[in-house]
Amino acid sequence: MATYEEVVNLAVRRSLFYPASEIYANAPAGMYDYGPYGSAIRRKIVETWRKHLVQKEDFLEIDGALIMPEDVFKASGHLTNFNDPVTQCKKCNVIHRADKLLEEKTKEQYREAMPAAELTAALRKHKLTCPNCKGELSDVRQFNMMVKADVGVSAKASCYLRPETCQSIFADWARMVKTMRVKLPKGVSQYGKVFRNEISPRQTLLRQVEFSQIESEVFFDPSKIDEIARWAEVKNYKIHVQLANKTTVEPMTAEKLASAKIVSGKLIAYYLARTQQLFERFGIPVSKMRFRQLDDTERAFYAKEGWDFEIQTSLGWVELAANNYRTDYDLKGHQEGSKKDLSFVMEDGRRFIPHIWEISIGLDRTFYAALELAYHDDKDKERTWLSLAPALAPLHAGVFPLLSNKPELVKKAEEVYESLRESFEVTYDQSGSIGKRYARLDEIGVPFCITIDFDSLTNNDVTLRERDTGAQKRVKISELNNVLAQSLYGKKA
Repeated sequence: MATYEEVVNLAVRRSLFYPASEIYANAPAGMYDYGPYGSAIRRKIVETWRKHLVQKEDFLEIDGALIMPEDVFKASGHLTNFNDPVTQCKKCNVIHRADKLLEEKTKEQYREAMPAAELTAALRKHKLTCPNCKGELSDVRQFNMMVKADVGVSAKASCYLRPETCQSIFADWARMVKTMRVKLPKGVSQYGKVFRNEISPRQTLLRQVEFSQIESEVFFDPSKIDEIARWAEVKNYKIHVQLANKTTVEPMTAEKLASAKIVSGKLIAYYLARTQQLFERFGIPVSKMRFRQLDDTERAFYAKEGWDFEIQTSLGWVELAANNYRTDYDLKGHQEGSKKDLSFVMEDGRRFIPHIWEISIGLDRTFYAALELAYHDDKDKERTWLSLAPALAPLHAGVFPLLSNKPELVKKAEEVYESLRESFEVTYDQSGSIGKRYARLDEIGVPFCITIDFDSLTNNDVTLRERDTGAQKRVKISELNNVLAQSLYGKKA
């Protein structure tokens, strides 16, 4: 398995991601920029999510504002409940996340939702001190993570940067119902930036101040939670779950989860299955996945049921997606706060507040996990490559003349490059040795390299090299489009 340090080293070396404003010594921690190929991989994650969840499930997609009025977060409960447990050094005054400090020092699992008194007791039990100066740590207290953003010049409106994308989905629900001919169940999705005032940003993309979510909120009638139109497509699909009272991961069919009442209904099992299938599309091995069932002490304040989707990495199990049964908590809160009717009227005239199932995916964490699990290093051959799924690869292929000082090879290579540009994302490179050109694309996860040599001039063919195995074969230029399409998409161009 790749180490965290190896992945970050590769990311920085190839400008996949790196600290924002890095040329300034006073740049705040917890913010990262993505370079050209990192941006492409990130965009492919969003496109895959959009194609295989949003579009496939006929969800609506919106793009909400980043700044929202204070009343939104009063109604949502964020101003009183959106907290992290912190402890402060009495000597150097540095503030630490109490749960993370305990996890790092004890290798045991602590959750941010644990009561402050329990976390304080754990600090004392393990005799933890400040990791910076060994000073005594204060009792644990709760710190609100909202980022304030006053708007206006003379009469300032009290606002906040959104800490999650879902609140604009809830605030827009009445308009969606009115203008989009909504029938339940109906998902509403959003991709965008969110902001949290993290106490101690760390581990690059895994804990940031500014990050992105790809999120869906499924509105449904709780009396019809077991009426799922496409249930047959997932009923026998095995979902990797770790129940709250278990320490091991067990594959269970969606049917078993629903029939044994492990989940609240078929709708929940259906979307757990669809979420796991999405991460398979990202190239994540199922053996590295689990849905960890949250108990009463771990669930968010708004959740009746919760499953954290986690991936096993070199840093342990990392949460990539929160899956929560939010009931009617959110719409009721916004109905009270806005004094607007947010109920839904069925065709038979029945009126009720819809319940909500949430699939909230951390885009940056998913990006990191995809990199780490795709990372391969053959030290004997001094070769490193990313075995990214074709759907996430930043480019489909690189086109190279074998020798850059031979005009006839360069001309032929340019012709091949131009013939592919309409259908594929390709790059052209003629600088450096052929081995170095291969290595550059291997390290960013490009599936194929195409080389034009002297035989190409007489035979009208090329050498097609496969990234993971290094295997090479000759392909006629006239067949190149079809061969690439078959390899990448499973069908001819």
